Amino acid sequence: MRVRVDRCRAGGFASMSARELVECPVVVGTAGHVDHGKSVLIEALTGKNPDRLEVERRRGMTTELGFGELALPSGKLVGLVDVPGHAHYLRAMVQGATGVGVALLVVSAVEGVMPQTREHVYVLELLGVRHLVVALTMRDLADDETAELAELDVMDFLSDTVFADAPVVPVSSRTGVGIEDVRLALDAAIDSFLADAASRPVRPGLAPRLPIDRCFTIKGSGTVVTGTLHDAPVAVGDELVSCPADVRCRVRAIQVHGDTPRALPGQRAALNIVGDGAGDLPRGEVLCGSGAEGSTLRLIARFTYLGREGTKPAPFESGTRVHVMAGTAEVLGRIMLMEGEGPIEAGETRIVQVRLEERLPVRSGDGLIVLAFSPVVLIGGGRVLLSRCRRSRVLSAGECALLGALDADDRAAAVAAWLGLQRLPVSAAAAARALDLSGAEAAALLHGAVSSGDAVALRAERSTEELYAAPAVLDAALATLSVTLAAMHGAAPKQTGFTPGEVAHAAWPTAGEDVASALVLEGCARGVCTVDGAEVFDPHSAAAAIRVVREASQRIVAALDEAGLGAATLPEVGERLQLDRDTMTRALRELSLNRAIVKIERDVALSAAADAHAHELVAAAIEAAGGAATTSVLREALGVSRKRAISILEHLDAVRFTVLDKEAGGLRSLR
Repeated sequence: MRVRVDRCRAGGFASMSARELVECPVVVGTAGHVDHGKSVLIEALTGKNPDRLEVERRRGMTTELGFGELALPSGKLVGLVDVPGHAHYLRAMVQGATGVGVALLVVSAVEGVMPQTREHVYVLELLGVRHLVVALTMRDLADDETAELAELDVMDFLSDTVFADAPVVPVSSRTGVGIEDVRLALDAAIDSFLADAASRPVRPGLAPRLPIDRCFTIKGSGTVVTGTLHDAPVAVGDELVSCPADVRCRVRAIQVHGDTPRALPGQRAALNIVGDGAGDLPRGEVLCGSGAEGSTLRLIARFTYLGREGTKPAPFESGTRVHVMAGTAEVLGRIMLMEGEGPIEAGETRIVQVRLEERLPVRSGDGLIVLAFSPVVLIGGGRVLLSRCRRSRVLSAGECALLGALDADDRAAAVAAWLGLQRLPVSAAAAARALDLSGAEAAALLHGAVSSGDAVALRAERSTEELYAAPAVLDAALATLSVTLAAMHGAAPKQTGFTPGEVAHAAWPTAGEDVASALVLEGCARGVCTVDGAEVFDPHSAAAAIRVVREASQRIVAALDEAGLGAATLPEVGERLQLDRDTMTRALRELSLNRAIVKIERDVALSAAADAHAHELVAAAIEAAGGAATTSVLREALGVSRKRAISILEHLDAVRFTVLDKEAGGLRSLR
């Protein structure tokens, strides 16, 4: 939080002039029925009329979001959002409620609870707001009995909501009676909100998100966007990207009740941004830091169906077309009930799939508000569990476990359940994308899963990145490897092994190179397979073939060692050793890979020992000849036929041991 000297306007909290205020990362939002005095109360609390538009002031009715700052007795300075109360402007109310930490419900002491009172409270509840103060306004216009009935009406209505214990504060914005009490009640509610926030586990590495509620241009500054910041701070110089439009921009300046180099999550902020297309960002776009980007056309949510206020609620049918609101965005879509489920009755909560007609920028945990397609009225809402999902509406037991963990906000259990749904090992980055976690969060949760036995960590041969798999998933993948190798050996009984690529393609067609490498290494550790050179094989199925090839290899090397530089051709060696063509071919491939033999012609090879001897003889002959020698001299030193000598000498030229100077009469020298 940033400390600054109080700049309260005239009519604000006068006793705080000349004292310091502390900017607090909380947004207070109004709610309530039209004409119950929200804007007048805000003006009495702050000294500023929140109605920005001339038409609003002329008509005396709020139609758009209003913003301001509120100084409280404790010294807190908080952001404030005033919303329209008319039913026609429900969308604006929902957009303004995004990011609200503490709500100020305004109810007239003359009229009591009205349709939009109920509607707004339902919206707040569905969006996860849990701290509320009730201002019973117009107390000067109501007699004691009427005011008491209105208070009882409010308390009775709230008793069935999460706000059952909310304080009800009588107030008159015209006379000022009760204004101080409203401030004190808000102060206490904010303390409670901050205590709850502090008790929640810290989520490391999150990136900032700012749902845009306004975008406008200021002469001399350029584009400014405003909204309530979520998840992480944003600072001057940060690079952001909008979702779903994918407009990239840089933060040039920030205001939170004044210029600041950094805004905190929970604060309303105005960002001065620069970048191509930044000036055209509409309400509904979300500015995101790296790692928080993403939008979806299909999601799974916990959905509560409220029915329509004031009418007999009809059951909610699968496939119903609706307006879906998240943050400040709104798109059309359909809510699909899970396979085999009947219609939802009013007041019932279900897990549903939401299919959207346009991309919606949401992440797991975000609140949703659902409006009827026509007329556009509130019918329900809920919370995003999975921001991306497959199209099927049939849930497996594992998927139910995952959604249950997400609904309970148990990220450790969610990671364990998600791993159990995978068919192959996955990276921390994949878990972060699937569950809307930061990279640091995903890594920490996966390490915890390994420690608890819910996951196994693997690593590819040439990679430092760990991969993770549920024990049952890993067992199944290795069982597939065993069956695959047995089948491959059965189809090619004389083949000693197969390349890693061949094995991976047959066993796990969708696996990347790192995943396949990690599984093969784990298979080796468990005795499922063996890797020798460039081959993977089943140590049981291929054992006999390997022994035959190894024995043949040893016999070939022994024969070539014995023959020295005058060794027979390889077909002749194979015939003399009575080796079949396949065995001879595999043995020669293994010997070449191990550099146990050196080919000097297509069908002629020397053993490694004979090749080394040839190097020594040629080097000695050249040195004895004064640094250069003819082919005849070198043939005599080698003690072989001219044809064989030329083959050996050309081989030595090819490996850059000697160099032939044709212009000097065919003399060879050492390089």
